[in-house]
Amino acid sequence: MHSISIHCQSIDDLIQKLEGIQPPDLIQLYGTFSIKEAKPWAIYLTQCFPDACRIGMASQRHISNGQVKNDGATLILSYFKRSHLTYNTVPYDDQKIERSGQQLFAPFLASDEKNQASAYIVLADTKDAIQDDFFRVSQENDLTISGGRAGLFEPGNSWVLCQENLYQNQSVAVGIIGEYLTQQRDVFVDNIAIGRRMLVTASEGKVIKQIDHLPAQQIYQRYLSNGERISLTLANRFALTTVHNNVEINAVPLSWEGDGGILMSEAIPEGAYVKFLYFHPAQSLYSIVPKIQHLNEQLPESIFVFNCISREDFLEEKPTDKLSMLNQVLPLHGTYCFGEFFSTQFGTRIMQHALTYLAVHESGCGLKREAEPIQLPDERDSLAPMFNLIGNAFQELEQEHASFGYSCANPDTNNDWLHDLQTGLLNRFSLLGRLTNHQDIAHLVVMRIRNFRLINQQYGYNAADDLFAQLAHYLKRRLGTNSVGIEFTCYRLSANEIAVSIHSQIAPNKILRLFRNLAEDIENEEFSTMKKVEHLLTLSLSVGMASVLDQNGRALCDQSHLLIKASEARRYAQMNNQPIYWNGDLPDNASTEENLDWILKIRKALENDDIFAYFQPYYDSKTGEEIGAEALLRARIDGQIVSPAFFLDLIKQTQLYSKITLTMLAKCERILNTYPKVNVALNLSVLDFKHYATLKALRQFFARNKVNGRLTLEITESESIQDYDWISPIINEFREAGALLAIDDFGAGYSNLEKLIALNPDILKLDGCIIKTIDKDEKLQKLVQHTNNLAHSLGIKTQAEFVHNDAVKQHLIDLKIDYLQGYHLSEPLSETEWLERH
Repeated sequence: MHSISIHCQSIDDLIQKLEGIQPPDLIQLYGTFSIKEAKPWAIYLTQCFPDACRIGMASQRHISNGQVKNDGATLILSYFKRSHLTYNTVPYDDQKIERSGQQLFAPFLASDEKNQASAYIVLADTKDAIQDDFFRVSQENDLTISGGRAGLFEPGNSWVLCQENLYQNQSVAVGIIGEYLTQQRDVFVDNIAIGRRMLVTASEGKVIKQIDHLPAQQIYQRYLSNGERISLTLANRFALTTVHNNVEINAVPLSWEGDGGILMSEAIPEGAYVKFLYFHPAQSLYSIVPKIQHLNEQLPESIFVFNCISREDFLEEKPTDKLSMLNQVLPLHGTYCFGEFFSTQFGTRIMQHALTYLAVHESGCGLKREAEPIQLPDERDSLAPMFNLIGNAFQELEQEHASFGYSCANPDTNNDWLHDLQTGLLNRFSLLGRLTNHQDIAHLVVMRIRNFRLINQQYGYNAADDLFAQLAHYLKRRLGTNSVGIEFTCYRLSANEIAVSIHSQIAPNKILRLFRNLAEDIENEEFSTMKKVEHLLTLSLSVGMASVLDQNGRALCDQSHLLIKASEARRYAQMNNQPIYWNGDLPDNASTEENLDWILKIRKALENDDIFAYFQPYYDSKTGEEIGAEALLRARIDGQIVSPAFFLDLIKQTQLYSKITLTMLAKCERILNTYPKVNVALNLSVLDFKHYATLKALRQFFARNKVNGRLTLEITESESIQDYDWISPIINEFREAGALLAIDDFGAGYSNLEKLIALNPDILKLDGCIIKTIDKDEKLQKLVQHTNNLAHSLGIKTQAEFVHNDAVKQHLIDLKIDYLQGYHLSEPLSETEWLERH
């Protein structure tokens, strides 16, 4: 398809310019004239193009081939090759607003699924602002709507066009139907929420009487003028924003009331949380560049713009800022409105001070093109960085405050523990604190990068960290856009896992669809490696989501269990090769790894002494002599011996985890004291060092036992180490007491070589992911060889896991790896079986 536009000063000018024009499929007429003056235009277009779908409206300004026009009319002619159009028009009844919207879309929704429109253009004429209920039908049926409200500065003269007829107080909709039609849309709103959240404690209709139990006028004076009286003109630039019933409300002060209240442009209910909202065109300049660049790469064939009449974004017909950047993609066609329509997965909103667009093409194949970077306007005097700094600073303060209860409840920690040092995101401990101490999370999404290990191996750990930071930034930008309008917080759970908590009461199916689309977009996105921009990488994700309530408002799980359930859903998605899974869809007869019954089963196993150790020996590669054995956790559940792979991630979210660690420590202590010639390796995670009772038990263990190098502490989840200055003294304390230190799973997930080496471990355990195919992969052979040489140069022994055949074993011997461990040498043995060898 393609579109052209023609600007005409008069009907005679129109007749002349249409001469020789091929009949289009869709005509959009936007004119600055009254309904009476528009009649000849409608008649001529009907005579000239009787088979075309013809719509239009009164518009004070319009856009023709990228230029803004203040007079005459703009005619947009669109030609479709693989799509067809259908239309409907109904009166707009402001007494039965929701019913008007239902009637407008009823013929479209009555069609079979094949003939459902991919996108709608809706134009409406009303004397008053359109109310949100008009588009309630779009929320229920997931309709994609663009368009706007007609308007002229002279009241009573506006109109809408449908075919040959002109109407007032009427709405018209055109549906674009095509199997191969794809559409993209976005909205740019020039505002920024500034300051902390405040509670509306008294309101009546559109009058806000009190905020935080103080007169509303006093709040405005306190924050905008340090307590001095403030003019209404200045206050007008600062709206109050909130989200009510999934609809964003931006209320502007209209007048001061005698009792200290403020008459607002929109009603904000008592009990709503509000923030100040400042309107300024510079705020969103930087944030929209990636969006427009992405649009540019998608090969749009037509872009229709619906812009707010309040936006002064042109000078002598030449567009400035955002319009100018969009014009770099394609010459724009469109109109200015007195309210713009924009659809998200949460329904259609009526925007103000906004620029919206609908970009369409008929290829349907998802092609992308190499595109020149979109050029920013002169940014020397831009205020955008300052606004973004203010907004991000307040957002981080609020998120830290929400986690503060966790910090206070654990006096041994400080607020540094709440953040991930690499990305600046809040961390797992912050999320656990918020889940425990606040009741403000409706949904939790856990995303894991599945190919993170491969990226580590190929590009190194710093590049992988940088890639994770890029992903975090991408998520925050996409979720923070005005087109979504949800409250959220991002957390880094581990090396390759990020969590997003949603604080808005939105139906689970809409959040699920949002993250399904996000995950798909992320997997199609290209990320660049640090210092090597030419190396573009893609990410593979598995995503799990958990909600407190289901679609019908029934309880699914406690908020405190959201992380457990989201992790279960993520594992289920990965096992079943699904992009995303939701806890509400987990089968009732869930298999062991998805069932919360594990918590009860493990608790009973602890009570019944059914938590025990299996031992997998490891051997000297030169002599073949057994050096020691790693104590591996096992549980007896329903008479079966069960691996921790089925329950450990789940149990780590509970207090049972520390009890399991203490149980394993006690079993190792008994064996070391009973059998003086054996050596044992015990797995500990960073969580163990941060748990007061576990740390205390370890110190007591070393106080009463002289291990003399017979106990090796293997640190698992080494990627979770954040503060090396904190953990090093603890590790050194245990080493001085006779323990050896091994870094486990080296090469898996995040492994910061420099920092881990700074811990001066005795043993570096190479993860199975870089060992199991070493007999076939020359790159892995070189990686292992260099790692081994580095470790030996520092006086560190190396140990290889996953020795599963003789070829792997021989390669490791040739590379002079010190210790070997794996099923080819010995599978994990029960305590009795292992000790019988000694």
